[in-house]
Amino acid sequence: MNPLPHPACILLALALLAPVQSFCSAVAKDVEFTHIQDVGFGNEVCVIGPHPALGSSDHLKAPKLAWSAGNIWRGTIALPAGATITYRFAKRPFDTAGWGNSSRTEFLTTNQTVQVPAHIPPPWNGKTILAHLPAQQANILHRDLTNGGNWTTTPMVRIGQGRNSNESLFRADGLAPSGAELEFVFNNNAGTWFNAPAPVVQGSTPLPYQGLNGPYNFRTRLDVFFVQDQQVFNYRPPADAWSANTANWDIGSTSPGAPGRPIRIYLPRCYQQNPWKRYPVLYFHDGQNVPFPGGPFGSWDAERIAHYEISQGRMRECIIVSIPNGNEYGSNRLNEYLPDGDTIGNYANATYTGRASAYAKFLLDNIVPTLDYHFRTLGDAANTLTAGSSMGGLVSDYLGNTHPDRFGTVGIFSPAYWAADNYMANRTISPKKPRVFLSMGTSESSTGESSSNVYWGDAVGSYSRYIAGGHAANRDILFAGVAGGQHNEAAWSHLLPAFYAFALDPWLEANPLALELFPPRLAFENFTQNSATLRHTSLFGFRHILQQSPDLTTWTASANSTATDFWEEKTTPLVPAGPKSFWRLQSLHP
Repeated sequence: MNPLPHPACILLALALLAPVQSFCSAVAKDVEFTHIQDVGFGNEVCVIGPHPALGSSDHLKAPKLAWSAGNIWRGTIALPAGATITYRFAKRPFDTAGWGNSSRTEFLTTNQTVQVPAHIPPPWNGKTILAHLPAQQANILHRDLTNGGNWTTTPMVRIGQGRNSNESLFRADGLAPSGAELEFVFNNNAGTWFNAPAPVVQGSTPLPYQGLNGPYNFRTRLDVFFVQDQQVFNYRPPADAWSANTANWDIGSTSPGAPGRPIRIYLPRCYQQNPWKRYPVLYFHDGQNVPFPGGPFGSWDAERIAHYEISQGRMRECIIVSIPNGNEYGSNRLNEYLPDGDTIGNYANATYTGRASAYAKFLLDNIVPTLDYHFRTLGDAANTLTAGSSMGGLVSDYLGNTHPDRFGTVGIFSPAYWAADNYMANRTISPKKPRVFLSMGTSESSTGESSSNVYWGDAVGSYSRYIAGGHAANRDILFAGVAGGQHNEAAWSHLLPAFYAFALDPWLEANPLALELFPPRLAFENFTQNSATLRHTSLFGFRHILQQSPDLTTWTASANSTATDFWEEKTTPLVPAGPKSFWRLQSLHP
């Protein structure tokens, strides 16, 4: 455990907990929805409403429920704590023809509301922004995208000198509710605007940000962040933040049936400058097509997209590993990505027998340990991800469900479930494990399976099984169905920002700036002669160590706590060690 590279967060337990207003919450609570009705074969029941968590009234994005005997439709949806959510049940066809046709959606109920269980308010009141800007005065023009707020101009407070004489450090507080998506730009109160950078287009690669037009605005869901050089950070960045870089490594194999090969490693911005920080790792299959310019089938352009999404506070800083396959080093993707017990016959005049277990062994015994040894990885399942498309999507599903203790999140793009009848029939889904991003287009086909109905139907069926197995929409599973979506790298590239935002949500890591600006508040209560209770806030991603001393010189740990939600309140019994006792709380970054 490494101490934070920021002002020490060691606090004597003297402060009282101050009330903080909160109108929304980044914390989500699971809400179960049930609807009983026979809606006819081929139709599904969805929950739709104006809130983004229910699709923003877009029927394509509305979470579906799972059918069970008795025409009972049931599912769990993660919704923002404390919110009052309006919704309706609707039926819609989930075939390839009906998915993109909103006129075939039929509402089954009138508007209903659900009161989501509350959570304690965050330690901050709305959003807090620090910014280095080349100005002596600054305003922030902003709006709340989640709750539909209007554009508002808020003067920022100059709180210090910037990195040079032409720059100032500004602060603004309370700009929007916690967890809301904030869109914003800055100006210097004299006609000069400071915008986000434009995405860079490489070659003829399709631009995956078609919905944006310059000048570009910042957009993030973070509550506490720092803006410097057109980039968003959840910590105080180095004065000169270095860009991302890549490395190529040859990894040998100890797994028969899955030969060694070269891999490509993407290291995010500031990796060398932040030795205190450890990183999640995302392992991509079909790695020859992942970075630009890709191969004969095109490119996901995953590294450039990741760099841009990271820079805008929409994705965690992350290590990305691209694992290729190819005859030049003896690998065969159809064998390696096909689960054991399944066979693909008469494909390109050959038969392929599944040996995904050998590929998993190569990944877990050779590639992952190499990354963990040579790079500052977090290493646990919650911070180890894998993703791929087609057969690569199938093996991602396989890895997540056969090794949920190793891969906590999987990206399943256009999975070739048609190839794995045995695996799909015997697949066991654990509640909430792994987290799943599942996508499919309505116009997909491939050499192995020419029917888009098969591709689509298999994906929707898998979506239902995850929901029925206990996965909560928005938190544990996100389904991206694309009307007209095809089976190619350009389509998968277009989905990457949504995948990154779900799989590598910046809320899912410690926020050092939040800890610095809003350190844990402590309060004593329930005093007696020989005991008391300490109440304090705990922030996600940090280990909070309560220490005790009889003389303010010698300290011993008396309790540890970690938050499982983004912020929590902890209660600890205190027993004096002698005539005098002092307590302090130390917060450590993982």
